[in-house]
Amino acid sequence: MKDPSKGRALVATDKMQREDVRSRLAAIVDSSDDAILSKDLDGVISTWNAGAQRLFGYSEAEAVGQRVTFIIPPDLHDEERTVVQRLRAGERVERYKTRRVTRDGRIVDVSITVSPLRDSAGAIVAASTIMRDVTESNRVHRALRDSERRLASELARVKTLQSISTQLISEVTPESLFAQLLDAAMALMASDAASLQILSSDGQALILIGWRNFHPASAAFWGRVSVGGGSTCGVALRDHARVIVTDVESCGFMAATPDLDEYRRSEIRSVQSTPLQSRAGRPIGMISTHWRTPHAPTEDELILFDVLARQAADLIERTRAESALRESEGRFRRIANAAPVTIWMADVNKQCTYINQTWLDLTSQPREAALGTGWMKGIHPDDIAPTRETYARAFDRRERFQLEYRRRLHDGEYRSFVVTGVPIDDGDGVFAGYIGCTTDITERRQAEETLATIGQRLLDAQEEERTRIARELHDDIGQRLALLNVSLDMLLQGGDVPGTTRRRIEEARDEVISLGKDAQAYAHRLHPARLEYLGIAKAAAGLCHQIASQHDLDISFHADSAADGLSKPVSMCLYRVLQEALQNAIKHSGARRIDVTLRGGVDQIELAIADAGVGFNTETIGGFGLGLTSMTERLAALGGQLAILATPQHGTTIHARVPLVQTPHPSGTAASSSHPSVRSGATRTR
Repeated sequence: MKDPSKGRALVATDKMQREDVRSRLAAIVDSSDDAILSKDLDGVISTWNAGAQRLFGYSEAEAVGQRVTFIIPPDLHDEERTVVQRLRAGERVERYKTRRVTRDGRIVDVSITVSPLRDSAGAIVAASTIMRDVTESNRVHRALRDSERRLASELARVKTLQSISTQLISEVTPESLFAQLLDAAMALMASDAASLQILSSDGQALILIGWRNFHPASAAFWGRVSVGGGSTCGVALRDHARVIVTDVESCGFMAATPDLDEYRRSEIRSVQSTPLQSRAGRPIGMISTHWRTPHAPTEDELILFDVLARQAADLIERTRAESALRESEGRFRRIANAAPVTIWMADVNKQCTYINQTWLDLTSQPREAALGTGWMKGIHPDDIAPTRETYARAFDRRERFQLEYRRRLHDGEYRSFVVTGVPIDDGDGVFAGYIGCTTDITERRQAEETLATIGQRLLDAQEEERTRIARELHDDIGQRLALLNVSLDMLLQGGDVPGTTRRRIEEARDEVISLGKDAQAYAHRLHPARLEYLGIAKAAAGLCHQIASQHDLDISFHADSAADGLSKPVSMCLYRVLQEALQNAIKHSGARRIDVTLRGGVDQIELAIADAGVGFNTETIGGFGLGLTSMTERLAALGGQLAILATPQHGTTIHARVPLVQTPHPSGTAASSSHPSVRSGATRTR
């Protein structure tokens, strides 16, 4: 006999297993990202998982018991009835795409799978629905399809543009080029008409040089279009930017203008005008396309049209340049041969290919002998090497250059020349060689030498006068003030001086003492005696200390041993430059710290004055003030140079350099600079 207790235990175990499976299934449903719900055949919802709550915004309590149509857009209710009919027939509906509506009114794209549910007898009594949000996926797919369509369209237009470009490059006459440009514009923009204009010589109007499908009267009317007005090309010329009018009938600047009448005459409803510009940004003309219906070009169309406009500008400019070049070649040669300076040209191999008649007259050198490298014959032996080096380096770097040399002429006299060369290209940006001029500067060099001598004499006279005044201040006025101070002291020692008078005498004595100190300071500034006895390093250190004390500044000074033993002119020059630079820094920089460095080398002495003040800018402050001019002239008289590094809000550095050995100039004078070198800023006006 079977044990009844064992049978009951098996039944209980089976029931527990089924309940465990149902629990697991319920957990899976609740944790699913998809919306899962069940409904009876009348569409009444019986279960509603967490995924459905997240997707639609309704809680389980709000959804259960409602008909499912509350999340279905009204225009899709018939679709739901069709689904129910298929379920009653025992059919499973898998992954069909449709739309649903959320609690906040958003329409979402969903992929739905509906399965029939049967009872124990096999009858269909309900349905389960799984909905997946595919809104973002659909958006991505739509964007991809749109992108593919745009890409195909752009590719077709690019091929059209490529074909057009090939045709344009082959055109050799202006007339055929203009015709091809008009046809290309219409093909690229799918327009009904087009026009091409060039800028007038005065830059104030556009001249019509070609058109397609204009009424003859309209073409005559637009033969010359001034800046502004009632046409898109006139407004584009004024604003230097493309103008698009999608419908001329609603355009404000065209209203009640003769231009609008002409648009109507030519049956034009929309138009765009694009300026043509050279690569340097210079306006050349205008290219326009027109449509017979209201139309707005797409951004992609305009991008490719800009490529055509760029090509059109280049080709028009090249065609006009070639024509102008042919016309001007003869004129250039006539002008070049009559010029008072030598004009020359060289190819990419550094060989002279042209030289004008002025050179031949000056040197009595045959033209064939001057070409190639023959022009260098006759250069002073000391100048040949630096001339070749500068010339070759400039060619290799494709940069502007200037050099000086001495050359012996047919009469045996050496004269000084300055050569200036500028790189040129072939019109397409490819290096084609150099063009330049050579100028006789012998008289100028002689004048500079005379001026330098006069300038040094003036500086020497100025220093002598300063010395004289300083001595008078110290020996005469200073002594007299000292005697006056003694006299006032003696008055104060008298016992019969009233109190009020005593106070006035004391005030006068204090003023005399102050005047004496000022006179001594002025005397020192005019003629620093310590410079003669102690040298530039200690004199400069004393000056920095004195100015720092007077103005409550932190001025650091450093000098190396090479700064000792300088000549009197060099020491005085550096001292005056330091004086002026410190006064400028105090007056203009606003800095509380200034760093001064004096260092020497084998062949030069350098002085640097740096502050971290407000700096200045070359774009906003121009010209050289008296202070900088004085410093520059003093240095130039000794063959020295002044360089200024200035940046707004980052301070200023003044750098003075004086050669200890004068270098002979090719003309026989010392090399000098009449202006300071200014970098990253501008000179202040002193």
